[in-house]
Amino acid sequence: MTLLVNRISKTFGAVQAVREVSFSCESSSITGFIGPNGSGKSTTLKIVAGLVKPDSGTVLFNGQPYASLANPGREVGFLLDPTAHHPGRSVRETALLSAIMMGHSKSRVHEVLEAVGLATVSRRRVQTLSLGMRQRLSLAIALLGEPKCLILDEPGNGLDVEGMAWLNEALRLLALDGVSILVSSHLLSELETYVDQVVIIDRGMVVAAESLEHLKTTDRTHVSGPELRNIELALREAGLSVEAHDGYGSHYLEVRALPELVGEILWKKHLQVNLLQQGKADSLAEFYKGITSPEFASPNRTDGE
Repeated sequence: MTLLVNRISKTFGAVQAVREVSFSCESSSITGFIGPNGSGKSTTLKIVAGLVKPDSGTVLFNGQPYASLANPGREVGFLLDPTAHHPGRSVRETALLSAIMMGHSKSRVHEVLEAVGLATVSRRRVQTLSLGMRQRLSLAIALLGEPKCLILDEPGNGLDVEGMAWLNEALRLLALDGVSILVSSHLLSELETYVDQVVIIDRGMVVAAESLEHLKTTDRTHVSGPELRNIELALREAGLSVEAHDGYGSHYLEVRALPELVGEILWKKHLQVNLLQQGKADSLAEFYKGITSPEFASPNRTDGE
């Protein structure tokens, strides 16, 4: 199932929380949705879930609005707030109520609780569960309908190392089964291990939406050759910023320019090159920090994110 978010905007009072946000999430893929506090992530996810009406723009699931789907719970699963469950109900009762509303059998409830590792604690009250266990319960409910699209907001919150490993594997298996997954998280190092593409939102606008590999590509070029000093002089003469580094088994230069330009300059100078490679950010976190405004929050903000 393809999720298409097309130019959605939302204003709360004098604050424009989301401005012309557009991105898509395709079948058999996992899209990371990240941004600083106050960037508009939660507002966007609530609009996707139909909990907030946008001032303009559309959200479509295989070309249809969420409200037009015949049985939304069977087609799209959401994990938005693991604390929303009634604290006095048991794990099984909580999942069973959702199953009844979607028209599922009791056996399906057992299947999903088994899948998320809660079958042995199905009689426990929600109020006795840790945050990580509530996350697993919320994911179980999201999976009840065997949906082809999953929207997950901070699913790793409260999970221990073992729980995170389980979540990563579970999401990859779902994607391999054709599910499209949109996952919001502040745990960038974890997110980087399993997402296929990333959408970054800042101050209510999408500032990047690319495959993870392409997103980490920078505007810098690593270059080296037998006449490294002459290469450096040629590039500086062309007005480019050049820094010397050690790596690739020898010395090299990092140039603030794309490889095509660097190569053209050196070719015209008849300088031999044995390394000409576009640089990459060391991590998603490094790239993210370079294009966002950390901890941005408007003093008039009312929606949290």
